[in-house]
Amino acid sequence: MKNKKILIIIPVALVAFVAVYAGIMLSGRGITATELDAQFVQVIENNGCLQCHAAEPDPFWYQKLPGFTGLFERDMTNGYRSIDLEKVVNQINNGETVNIADVAKLEQATLNNDMPVIQYTVVHWGSDLNSNEQQIVYDWVREKRTAHVQAFTSKYNMAMNDVFVSEPVMPLPDPTTFAVDQAKVQLGLDLFHDTRLSIDSTVSCASCHALDNVGQDSSNHSRGVGTQFGGISAPSVYNAVFNVQQFWNGREPDLQGQAGGPPANPIEMGYETWDDIIAHLRSQPDLVARFAEIYGAEGITKNTVTDAIAEFEQLLVTNNSPFDKYLMGDKTALTSEEVQGYELFKKNYCATCHVGASMGGQSFEKLGTVLDIAVYYGERGTEQNGDDQGLFGFTGIEEDRYKFKVPNLRNVALTGPWMHDGTHITLEDAVRTMFRFNTPTAEPSDDTVEKIVLFLNTLNGENEYLDYKNVPSNKLR
Repeated sequence: MKNKKILIIIPVALVAFVAVYAGIMLSGRGITATELDAQFVQVIENNGCLQCHAAEPDPFWYQKLPGFTGLFERDMTNGYRSIDLEKVVNQINNGETVNIADVAKLEQATLNNDMPVIQYTVVHWGSDLNSNEQQIVYDWVREKRTAHVQAFTSKYNMAMNDVFVSEPVMPLPDPTTFAVDQAKVQLGLDLFHDTRLSIDSTVSCASCHALDNVGQDSSNHSRGVGTQFGGISAPSVYNAVFNVQQFWNGREPDLQGQAGGPPANPIEMGYETWDDIIAHLRSQPDLVARFAEIYGAEGITKNTVTDAIAEFEQLLVTNNSPFDKYLMGDKTALTSEEVQGYELFKKNYCATCHVGASMGGQSFEKLGTVLDIAVYYGERGTEQNGDDQGLFGFTGIEEDRYKFKVPNLRNVALTGPWMHDGTHITLEDAVRTMFRFNTPTAEPSDDTVEKIVLFLNTLNGENEYLDYKNVPSNKLR
């Protein structure tokens, strides 16, 4: 009889424990805030999102017990690599703008119902977002994206469209509507092709960013003066105007800053200082006259040289692609398979980093969120260099190591070889690598890869300079 009582008591006790524990987990889940930002923060905090998505998570006591540590450790590491929600919460509380890539990540994770992961819910019953919490996330996403789209369309003279708010990406503006100084544009175009910006008059900006080759050089490592090679693949200059920062490691804030880098780089264009560059350019009568006409008494300075180049480069926007037309309402612009590719692109988290009008360039992300980057470099088989360190090479902050500026995907089908080190010869290989290292799906099906690549081919746009031949102007004889 005693044994029977024990057999009855044990399951009853377990049921009671589950009920009490579930009640504890679900307590405090009510949304008490009235402002949407505050409601969103409550959703993040109430559901334990900061247990993984923070620089220094504070595990529950039982997560430290033998057997439980390993269960959570990987998810906590990958969670923080994917998105720092502690930073997002701090930005909201401080009234700062949340990056649109982070907004897209939160939207897609909610749509996919991928968060929290199963390992978390096993011991945190009731931590899934309920319908009310999901709606708060969707409303918050729409509010943040609306603000971004309104600012962007206003800046670039575009008509506001509700589609732009409902999607993580939007069409590119028409560069012919940009307010520019045409005299500076022409000077900038000439300087872009002028080899006198290099110490031996052999290299121009166009050497690595040929306008008739989609603004890049089709090389894994670009060639500088004296047959020297850099340690990274030169990204396309087209659509770079939309980048939040320039270079793979973000060391310059804008196009003008970027234009000032290569001439004073001993490997790229060979000069040691801008003082040497300016002294040489001031010895050229044709340049002295042109700068005086446009910039007056300031004449030739680092500021005026880079300002003219930046004035020109902002016009390198490749709009009117088939995908742009699709987003603008022409549903015949894409085939059914290309549309399927776009939906797969979103569902598999590609559009959580490749966001905005340029479909990239808006954030710095880890190469290797679900699979460590050591595997990537180990399989590459060559030593790492300074350029392989990503944002860390600029900031020196350890958590920025291996974070790279997300490349924009406009014209991506034409800009191979791919990846920051130019190691991928086909676009299909690049897509598979990104799946393996940065998405929950390590091995996508051939059909998925094929359709995503078909979609990526719809991003090839138009620009008057795409046929401009890579020839030096005013070459020093």
